[in-house]
Amino acid sequence: MDQVVVVARLICTLATVVLISNALWKLLGRPYVVARSLQRQGIRGPPYRFAVGSLLEARRMLKLAPGALDANCHDYAPVVYPFFQKWTADYGKTFLFWWGPTPCIFSTDMELVKKMLADTNLFQTVHYFNPSFESVLGKGMLLLDGDDWKRHLKVIHPKFNEEKLKSMSTLVLEGTRQMMEGWYTQIQNSNTDQAEIDMMHDSDELTQGVIGQLILGVNNKAYREFCIPAKEIYELLVHGMKDPPIPGFRYLPTRRNRRLAKLDKFCTSKIMQIMEARLAKGSYGEGLLGLMLEAYASDNKALSIEEIVAECKTFFMAGQDTTANLLTWAMFLLSNYPQWQKNVREEILRECPEEGEAPSTNVLKKLKLLNMFVLETLRLYNPAPFILRKTACDTNVSNIKVAKGTRIMIPVGMLHRDKEVWGPDSNEFNPMRFDKGNNISSMLAFSYGPRVCIGRDFGRIEVMSVMVMILRRFAFSLSPKYVHRPRHRVVLTPKYGLPLIVKNLQLDGPDHYD
Repeated sequence: MDQVVVVARLICTLATVVLISNALWKLLGRPYVVARSLQRQGIRGPPYRFAVGSLLEARRMLKLAPGALDANCHDYAPVVYPFFQKWTADYGKTFLFWWGPTPCIFSTDMELVKKMLADTNLFQTVHYFNPSFESVLGKGMLLLDGDDWKRHLKVIHPKFNEEKLKSMSTLVLEGTRQMMEGWYTQIQNSNTDQAEIDMMHDSDELTQGVIGQLILGVNNKAYREFCIPAKEIYELLVHGMKDPPIPGFRYLPTRRNRRLAKLDKFCTSKIMQIMEARLAKGSYGEGLLGLMLEAYASDNKALSIEEIVAECKTFFMAGQDTTANLLTWAMFLLSNYPQWQKNVREEILRECPEEGEAPSTNVLKKLKLLNMFVLETLRLYNPAPFILRKTACDTNVSNIKVAKGTRIMIPVGMLHRDKEVWGPDSNEFNPMRFDKGNNISSMLAFSYGPRVCIGRDFGRIEVMSVMVMILRRFAFSLSPKYVHRPRHRVVLTPKYGLPLIVKNLQLDGPDHYD
C-alpha cells in the first residue's frame, strides 16, 4: 500500500514538473529564443513582458489616444492602433511584437507581404487571436487550409460566379426598398423634406437580410431565426477578443461563454432543421445551403453535414459585418464630400435610366465614378484592416528565418497609406487616383494571392447596387451629432454610429418606384 502511495506521489510530482516546465518554456524560454533569433536577423520590436507580451504597452497607448478626429481626417492610426504606428516608427517596416506569449511579425513591406500571402502552404490562416472563433466557425473555409480548403472552394465557388450574382439583385432590391420606406416614413413624420437616420443600423439590417437569404435560400422571415442569434454570436466573439490570452479561457463557465454555447447550439439546430426537411423531400433548395446539400447528397460526399453547418455560420459572420461596414463608410464619405455625391448621382441618372429595378452587373461596370468611389472607400476604410497568417513550419522568407507557429499581422490600412505607393496625398480622399487603373495591384482590401476573398464581388456589387437605388431618391449629409471615431473590432466601424441627414429628392414618396 505504501508503495502505491509513493508511486502515485511520484507520478503527480513528475506531471507537475512537466506542466511547470512546459509553462516556463512557453512563457519564458520560447519568447527569449524567438526574440534572440530575430534580433540577429535585424528584426527588433518592443520588449517581451512575462505572459502579457506587448499587450499592456499597447493598451496604455490606446488609452492616451485622441477621443475623435476631424471628419476630413482619414488617417485613423492615431486613434485605432497608435502602438503599431509608434512601433513602425521605432523599429522599421517589419518588427516583432507579442500577443501574450505568442510571437507576431508585423510588416508594411509590400514585397514581403505579397510573398507571404502568395504561399498558402507555409503561411496558413489563423483565428483572430481568439480560439472561440475556431470553436464556433469550425471547419469553414475561413479557417481551413490545404486540400480541405480546395475541396470546399470547389463546391462553393460556383455560387459566386457572375450569373449567380444576378440572383442577388432581387434580394438587394427588396431590402433597399424596405429601408427607403422607413426613411420616407421618418421624413413624413418630421413634417419637412428631411430626417435624421442611423445609417450604421440601417446598413446592418439590410445586409443581414440579404446574406441570410442568400445562405439559406429562403425568401420569408425564417432566415431571421438564424440571422438574429448568429449576429449575437458574432458580437460575443468580438467582445471575447478582450479576454486574457490564457489557454482554455473559453472553457470557463463565464456568463458570456455559456451564452455563446447556447446560441451556437441554437443556430446549428436551425440549420440542421432546414437541411433535414430538404433532404427528406429530396429537394436541395436554393442558396448556398442548397448548393452544399447537393454536394453532400452526391456519391462522393464532397462536404459533410458538419462542414455544411460550419460554412453557413462562416459566410454569415465573415460576409455580413464587412459588407455592412463597407456601405456605412461609403455613405460617410459620400455625405462628407457633396460634390462627389452630386457627380455620382448624375452618373447614375445618366447610365441607369430605369426606375424600380436593381442595376445589373453590366450596368454597374459602366459607372466609372461610382467604381472609383468604392475603391477609394476600400482603400481608406477597408472593413478588414488586418490580414492574419501563421507559419506552418520553420521557414525562410526574404532571408528571414521564422519559427513555426509565429503569427503574421499584415496591416491593410497602413499599406493603403504607403506614400511610396499611393503618393504624398495617401491620407486624403481622392477617388481620381484610380482614374487610369493605377495601383490596383497594391490594393489588399480582399487579401492577395490564392486566398483572395471569395465574396469580394458579392460585397462590392451589393454596396454599389444599394448606392445606385438610394442616390436616385435621396441626398445625404453628416448630422451635427456625428463624431468621427473609427474603431477596430475585427472590422473597422464607426464607434458612435453614423447619424446622417437624409433629404427626399422625390416628393411623391415610395410609390414612385413600385
